Amino acid sequence: MSYNIVPLGELLDGKGYIRGPFGSALKRADMLGSGIPVYEQQHAINNHRTFRYYISTKKCESLSRFKTEKNDLIISCSGTVGRISIIKDEDPIGIISQALLILRTNNEKVLADYLYYFLTSPKGKSELLNASQGAVQLNIAPRAVVEKIPVPLPSLAIQHVIVSQLKMLDNKILLNNQINQTLEEMAQTIFQSWFVDFDPVKAQMNGDQPEGIDAKTAAFFPNKLDDATGIPENWASGSISDIADLNTKSWTKKKHPDEVNYVDLANTKNGAIESISIYSFDESPSRARRVLNVGDTIVGTVRPGNRSFAYIGKTDLQLTGSTGFAVLSPKENFWSSFVYLCTTNDGAILEYARLADGGAYPAIKPGVIASTECVIPSIEIAKEFWKVTEPMLKKTHQNRLENEGLAEIRDILAPKLLSGEIELTQQEAVHE
Repeated sequence: MSYNIVPLGELLDGKGYIRGPFGSALKRADMLGSGIPVYEQQHAINNHRTFRYYISTKKCESLSRFKTEKNDLIISCSGTVGRISIIKDEDPIGIISQALLILRTNNEKVLADYLYYFLTSPKGKSELLNASQGAVQLNIAPRAVVEKIPVPLPSLAIQHVIVSQLKMLDNKILLNNQINQTLEEMAQTIFQSWFVDFDPVKAQMNGDQPEGIDAKTAAFFPNKLDDATGIPENWASGSISDIADLNTKSWTKKKHPDEVNYVDLANTKNGAIESISIYSFDESPSRARRVLNVGDTIVGTVRPGNRSFAYIGKTDLQLTGSTGFAVLSPKENFWSSFVYLCTTNDGAILEYARLADGGAYPAIKPGVIASTECVIPSIEIAKEFWKVTEPMLKKTHQNRLENEGLAEIRDILAPKLLSGEIELTQQEAVHE
């Protein structure tokens, strides 16, 4: 069964195509540390809701036509053209920046979620990219061109069924991501407690049993802080380079696989490798050279504030990373989680971002990450920490692998549902 084809512009409400304000309307001087949030390009690209900038209520009122509403589609307009996020019930109302476009649907014709799934499907992405232009940097095409994009349009009842089926997969992916966020926060909390705040040591200094650890583990901790250094007695002050090697192995023209499974900075965010690109070695990007092994930590050195980092878990694929990553390989397996948590916590990432320079593409040298300062505990403590945190990292990795499978199923299913190749009946829609 095939659906009617309708131009995108006919599916929007009266003021449903909204480009972000010109730079002169929203200046850096307008930005505050709190208030009404400003949605930036990264919110469409990475689908997160952590905000850097805010504006006053008064300023927001002057830019009211750029305010977001529930079910708005926010779309990246330059560089990463076509990356989309949808404003959910729980998302704060804010305004969009110059780099974003709002599409606001006519709910009597199309569901916002249905249009989202179409525009993120291979067909929809292709249409958006084909409607874009720019030699140096891709920019979304003018409104008149975008609004001509053809959209297959079943009845609202059928749209509900399609959205429901695809959302079942997306909701499972979302749940796994939420579990992973909780596990990483737990692991970071333990790292902070043991190796920054020294809570187990301080508890024993006060004659108390350290919270959250058994007596056997507590016995490995010193019961005194060194007066001169302020760190636990018999521990050392050092850096990540003391316990991990930097960029130990790279493919060369003489020694390389026939095929590379490429991990790039753009597809690595907040501990998750979102996608892997497969190339023959001869056709792979010139930056596809770093050999990645289980237990490695990768941290992006270009625009480090973008949080392009991940822990490399067990996989059937031999992964190859961009030379834009600092690849940290633990000298002993039990240092793996320590290295990862020390170099990817919020404080470390903020420091890397602060040290980055280079104008349009601020970057740091890989050695800066390897020189991240840390305490070096005893081997016994390092092994106990690994025992506690390794299952957490293992579970997050398993969830990510499951998400890859779910996303693959969704990406195969979506085009078939959206095109009508999988026929859905009105009866199924009513049952739904």
